Order: sequence, then C-alpha cells, then structure tokens
Amino acid sequence: MIQDNFVRSALRNWWMVLLSVLLCTGIAAVITAATVPVYESTVRFYVFAPTATGQTALQADELARLRIVGYARLLTSERIVEQIAKASGADLPIEEVQDMISANGDAETLLLTVNVRSTDQDEASALASSVATNFNRLVNDLEDSGSADADTRLNVVAGPTSDDNPVSPRETLNYGLGILVGMALGMGLVILRGRSDASLYSVDDVEAASGLRLLATVPAVNRAGRRRSGGADRESVVLEALRNLRTTLRFRSDADALRTIAVTSSSRGEGTSTVALNLAAAFAEAGHRTVLVETDVRNPQLAETLETGERRGLSDVLAHPGDLLDVVTPGGEEGLWMMGAGSADERTPGVSGSADLDHFLDEARKSFDIVILDTASLLPFADARAFCAVSDGVVVVARYGRSNQGRLKAAEEMLDLVHANVLGVVFNAVPQSKRRFARSPSTPRSDRTRPRSASDIIALEQRGQHLDRR
Repeated sequence: MIQDNFVRSALRNWWMVLLSVLLCTGIAAVITAATVPVYESTVRFYVFAPTATGQTALQADELARLRIVGYARLLTSERIVEQIAKASGADLPIEEVQDMISANGDAETLLLTVNVRSTDQDEASALASSVATNFNRLVNDLEDSGSADADTRLNVVAGPTSDDNPVSPRETLNYGLGILVGMALGMGLVILRGRSDASLYSVDDVEAASGLRLLATVPAVNRAGRRRSGGADRESVVLEALRNLRTTLRFRSDADALRTIAVTSSSRGEGTSTVALNLAAAFAEAGHRTVLVETDVRNPQLAETLETGERRGLSDVLAHPGDLLDVVTPGGEEGLWMMGAGSADERTPGVSGSADLDHFLDEARKSFDIVILDTASLLPFADARAFCAVSDGVVVVARYGRSNQGRLKAAEEMLDLVHANVLGVVFNAVPQSKRRFARSPSTPRSDRTRPRSASDIIALEQRGQHLDRR
C-alpha cells in the first residue's frame, strides 16, 4: 500500500524530480564553468640500490625500500624544489611550487610517482621534466657516499606525461553527481509532497477517507461526445457514468423510497452541479418524470446557464407556495424539468429553514417521479445540510485531485449529525487518458431565444464551459 502510494505520488509529481535534476545539473554546470582548469604531468621513478661489496641483493632491496618513502618527502623540501624550479625556468615562489608537486613512494613495487599540477599545462610539463632530469642527481649529491657508486639510483620508467585534458574540473563526474543529487532531492520532495497532500487520487483514498460506498466513477472529459439531434447527449461519458449510478440506485432494496436525491459535496468546485444535471438526465432518459432543483440561492448558476434570465424558482415557491408546474422549465429532453434558485429579491440565506420546505418536497414528489436537489457545499453552508436531511438519499461528490480527505470526512460527520441517508460517493473528474470519443457537429438552434436543453448544457460542459461553480 505504501509502495503504491509512493508510485502514484511520483507519477503525479514527476515534474518535481525533473526540475530538481535540471536545477542540480545546472549548478554542476556553473561550478564546472567557474572552476579554473588544472593540468597534471606525471613522472615515475624506479628506485633500486646496486649490490655493494659484502652486501646481498636482498639487503640492497631492503635499503631501497627504506629510502623510497624518504625520497617522496625529500622531493617537496625547500632546497630540492628551489633547484628543480630554477632548472625548469619557472619564476614562481618556492611555496607555490611546493604546493604544485606531490610524490608517493610504494615500498612494495619500489616505484616513486611524482605529480605536478598547474593551471598552465606547459608549466606543469616543464616542472615534471625538471624533476625527471635532476632529481636523481640531487639525491646523489645529498647522499654523497664518498664512493664512486651511489648507494641508490632513481631511473625514470614513465613520463613525464602531458595531457591536454585537465584533471580538474571533472565534467563527467560533476554532471553525474548533479543528476544523482537532483534525483535524490526530487524523490525526497515527492515523498514530502505525498505525505502532506491529502487530496483524493484513487478509489482507495476515497473509501479510506469517508468509509462510504463508492457509487460511481465519473471520467474527466476534454472533448464532447457524439450527440443525437433532439435528445440528450447519448454518447457523453459523463452521462454514461451517471446511467450506471442511476441503475445502482434503482436496484437498491429501498429504491421505491428514493424519490428525492440530494447531490452535494464538501466544498466548492467538486462538480456537484454537473453530476446532478447528468443524473437527472439519466433518470429522465429511463422514463422517470424528473425535476432538477437548484437549491444554492447564494450562488445560482442554472438560470444563467439555461439563458432564461431571472425568473421564479425555489426561493419564490418557498416564499409564496403555488403550482410547481408554473415554476419549472422544460429541460429540453422528454421527461426532464428544471427549477432554478429563484428571483433575486426572494433569495435569503435562511431559505432552507422555511416552514414550507417539507411542503415543497411533498408537492414535488406528487408532480414528479424523481427530484434531484443540486445543493450548495456542505461545510460552508447550513442550507445544504438541511436539504440533505429532508431528502430520501444523499449522493456526495468528491473531485479527483481537488477534494481533501479531511474535508470529505468532515462532510460525512455533518451528514451523520443531521441523520441524512448517505447513499455513497461519486468520484468525479477522474482522468481517462486512453479513452477517445468523437463528436459530430451540433444541430443548429432554430430559435436563438429558447432555453438551452440538457444536451446543450452537457455539450458545453464537455467543451470545458462547466456549469459548476460549486
């Protein structure tokens, strides 16, 4: 489970890894460009001691081994460095030349390796050549055994080398480290983001956060489906998902009692109105006389979307009870009607507390088979809770990547407090990247002043002009 969550988090936040790699690689490039190139020239000596009178070969080798470490230290001494620098023609302070020369003696192989580094390639080569030419003589002068044969000899076996490629900066290493550090940093950010991000990205997230049954998964749609002239959007993937929800609800053991269904969410922007509209269209398509009622009087959208202008709606009916059929608007599909929030002068924040609310729902049940209530968000507004409490069932909408686990849990607890019959959760706007749907051209409207039909609204929703603001 933890591994699955990490993989999902990595796939969602891949851009963090990419940016981290680019950033660290960029830093490596800056460091590499700012570093002054350093060149190295190497010379290698073989140290041996000729066998003297009365001395075995083993003793001579042991003498060489004892002295090779001393030679490595001697090479960087002030006196030796001064003479080497003078012989090379380098006009540099002795301390600086000492820093440029390093030596390492291997008592096992009797090899003495001398490295000379400088920002000037020619300078490094000149100093290394001076070491190769003069070091053996300088050592013998110091030892001056008084015999014709020196106790030890240093023969050049390799070098001095001259390489056009600098030993510093090491571009391949720098860039490699930049990429590795960037990947590690990016994955660390992904882990932190995954732990701090409480958004819903999977069915498991929804069920774990709410403990409610998943009723349907509604795919995200970027292009319209094919439409049949004069009818609902028969090929809408959103509508198809809500057809499945309709079937699920109609085959419940208490299906006959589900006459009023409230569609709500924990917060705004989760797709409540889109789900409510498509669910109403799905019921109407199945032959149920259905009305969609907009109950959010603070932020009404239905009248504007239907292009009916300000007209009577829910708030008017609650304030002045009358015949519902005088207030509803045909939805453009057979069996579907719609009722907006109502005229502005009747909209009051406490509309759901009206004594006529129960009467309104009773009358709606008499006139229609199914009443779909498109409510406001649960957490900010008490009205939504009131409508959910008096409904026969409640469908909670949670939007992929937007809904929060904590808010969804809080919404469930609020519904429990008002003893609402929560049917389950609809997981909305779930990406379906592998699906492709075509759309034929829309049928021209013969009357530009008529209200939009449900199919018009669904088509707008699929083109990205969403009905929802809640």
